[in-house]
Amino acid sequence: MYSSFRPFHNLSPEYQSKLLPIYLACLTTEERAALKRIFGKIKIKIQIPKHRLTYKYETYLQELSFKDLESAVFSWLSSSLRKPIKDTYNVNEQIEHLTSLLCTLFFRSSKNLNTFIIDKFLPFANIPDAVVFHESGILTRLRKLQINFRKAESIINLLESLHMHCKNLEYLEINFIEFENEETIFSSVSNLISQQERLQELRLGYIQSNNGTRTILASIKSQVDSIKSIHLNTVNFKGISLKILGTCPNLKKLVFWNSQGLGVQNAKSLQDSTYQLEKLHLWGQRKQSNISAIIIQEIGKPVKQLWIDVVSPEVVQAIIDYCPQLTDLRIIDYQPKQVPSLLNLLKDINQLEKLTITRETVVEMGVINFSGKNIPINLKYLRLECGFTTGQLEKLLMTCKAPLRTLIVEYCKFEFAHLRVISEYIKTTKNLKVLGIGGKKEYSHRELKEIERLEKNYGIYVIPLREVHDW
Repeated sequence: MYSSFRPFHNLSPEYQSKLLPIYLACLTTEERAALKRIFGKIKIKIQIPKHRLTYKYETYLQELSFKDLESAVFSWLSSSLRKPIKDTYNVNEQIEHLTSLLCTLFFRSSKNLNTFIIDKFLPFANIPDAVVFHESGILTRLRKLQINFRKAESIINLLESLHMHCKNLEYLEINFIEFENEETIFSSVSNLISQQERLQELRLGYIQSNNGTRTILASIKSQVDSIKSIHLNTVNFKGISLKILGTCPNLKKLVFWNSQGLGVQNAKSLQDSTYQLEKLHLWGQRKQSNISAIIIQEIGKPVKQLWIDVVSPEVVQAIIDYCPQLTDLRIIDYQPKQVPSLLNLLKDINQLEKLTITRETVVEMGVINFSGKNIPINLKYLRLECGFTTGQLEKLLMTCKAPLRTLIVEYCKFEFAHLRVISEYIKTTKNLKVLGIGGKKEYSHRELKEIERLEKNYGIYVIPLREVHDW
């Protein structure tokens, strides 16, 4: 769906190629003439609207993804050409030029632009020169910046100078996708963090150098009073103290994903933390579930939402003993062999209101093989992202005493028989108000009729297929 706030997001190539001319019409007369001359040198005739539009579409942009913009330019140019291009090098160069020109337009005209995402659609192209960012004043207006770092001179130059102009970020995400652990880059990132005046959310990914980890984590000290969320994905913690994380009094969410080198000493360095965490996500630690248990023990007391990817006896006991306020639990990679530990956990956290059981891989076999009597009595939201037979689903729902208000199932082998079980549960209990069915591209004719009946007779809100994943 088109949005003037982020126009190229989630658009098909067909719609991208139709949308781009609207913004080409927003270029100045001089810019359009220069663009035609550039493409004329490689004998490509492009169609640009002759007159500027009276409605200034470009002024409403709030979020710009460089990757999406590149994709739109590529789609538009591909649809404009009537025969294959022989000089692909020059065409690639012109795509880069046009993308940079449109960036300049948006930086110049979009006074509401506050989010910029730097990523690549085309491996050969570069982002605009750092001067374009500086002269436009866009860096002072940015509130959200995401960089999926790939080895390119312009990105390096921009990153090294960002801290001098970009000081009002509330959200910063940097993923070092293609990187050779250059300390100067880590220093630039550290400077960028340190110069922020109100940074609230920090996301870092793929830091392989523990010196880099140490350098960047040290910069969090400058943001201890404002930072509310820290997300660390595939970061090397070998020999790194996490004590700095415990000095952020307003930190509400902490995520460790696929941590490397995370050991007992790292986990215990979280002792005496001053923050009141509400959300704690731990996964990628299956081989060292004791580490997850120690982290829960040290900082779990105020946690209300916990995501955990292993249900071992030690983790279960840590949750029961040290998470008295837990109301939202997501279990990742649940397996049938973990049933005893899972049931022991569910039995002892009656305050739980939201439960998600999921797998990281597509699962076809049935694994939800326990009675609904084991579901916490106060549960209102149940999400199943795993395999289940019709019989298992019936056993779970028809014996469930909890007043479920929301049920979401994402299962690649979901069939009409599953829907009939859910319909019978709705008819019998009359508690459910929201239903989501994922894992499908479209409903069958029988499923559509049954869903219409549920909506009409029982007032059920059925989440649209495209939105199920985000609920």
